[in-house]
Amino acid sequence: MTQHTRAMEIAVAGAFALTAASIQSASADTATDQLRAEIAGASIFGRNTVAHLAGYGDVGFASVKDGTRSFNSANFNPIFHFQYKDFLFFETEIETMTLAEGGTKVEVEYANLNYFVNDYVTVFAGKFLSPIGFFKQNLHPSWINKFASAPPGFGHDAVGAPTSDIGAGVRGGFFMGSLKANYALYVGNGPRLELNGAGDEIEMVEAEGATGNADNTMLVGGRFGVNVLPNLQLGVSAGSSKVAVEAPGGLEPTRSYEASGFDAAFQYRGFDIRAEYIGQKVGALASSVAPEEGKWTARYAQAAYRFPGTGWEPVVRWGKVESPHADQEIKQTAFGINYWLAANSVVKLGLERNQGLVGTPNDADRVLLQFAYGF
Repeated sequence: MTQHTRAMEIAVAGAFALTAASIQSASADTATDQLRAEIAGASIFGRNTVAHLAGYGDVGFASVKDGTRSFNSANFNPIFHFQYKDFLFFETEIETMTLAEGGTKVEVEYANLNYFVNDYVTVFAGKFLSPIGFFKQNLHPSWINKFASAPPGFGHDAVGAPTSDIGAGVRGGFFMGSLKANYALYVGNGPRLELNGAGDEIEMVEAEGATGNADNTMLVGGRFGVNVLPNLQLGVSAGSSKVAVEAPGGLEPTRSYEASGFDAAFQYRGFDIRAEYIGQKVGALASSVAPEEGKWTARYAQAAYRFPGTGWEPVVRWGKVESPHADQEIKQTAFGINYWLAANSVVKLGLERNQGLVGTPNDADRVLLQFAYGF
């Protein structure tokens, strides 16, 4: 399940526990007991529906070496949860971003309906963060991400990792002997191919959820994770489909598309250590206006340590993107220091040392400052 889904389950369980406790501690007066019970069960959505508001927001500042200095982000992402009894659950995140030229951009980050079959199986459908990989689905919110930026290739401008899809699937967890395992398997519309300006090469794989599916094929993918030790989880991801170039002359024949990934996470006391790899590959097609194959990969390793009894947390991250196009490639070494004002509120200061094609943003070092709050 996603981080948000798990948070909702905890919130709902807590609400039911508080309701039960208040009813049990009510006075012996029958009328008062009945009134308390009615109030506890009342809802504008009906007696059996629980609604919950969560989300996060952040404000950021960036100073680019030999470049601009500006407050570069002001975001608000409300997350709405609705649960009917104990078997239906709907979640959606609305992403609002202030644009560089002014104005506001609003997008649906995800919106999906979940049916809890039992303790081990949940069926879901709608728009969801891609289960291929770990960062996007679980760590991307600014108050959860340890750094003031996403790892190279794992952000909204990702050329390495799929971001979301629209489709249906199953997810859940189970025991493998004494080991805890979790899984997600889905069928979705899959990615699209974006050509360069000249129209003779594939610029990138557009792997963000869309209702269109011009090539008329589906992607089958997912992730499997297992806690091999109490503090160590390993995961593998994969996806496969067919994709087609939408050329000026019309839709071309399909070609192969494959995604694969690996992730690892180790947490012990104040340590939080993570690493992840994601690759996307598009096959060649001799008859295409863009005949060559392409492969995009992204990887990062990150370590953070929270000093006991304090709010201070240093973090270091290394990341790399490889692409058929030199202007998309980047190597990054980043250092940061976080101060946690509360369990859900953090101030982050970071330095990115970036190496890329000279003259591109990927070759510019940055100093980042961010305040993030989760609610």
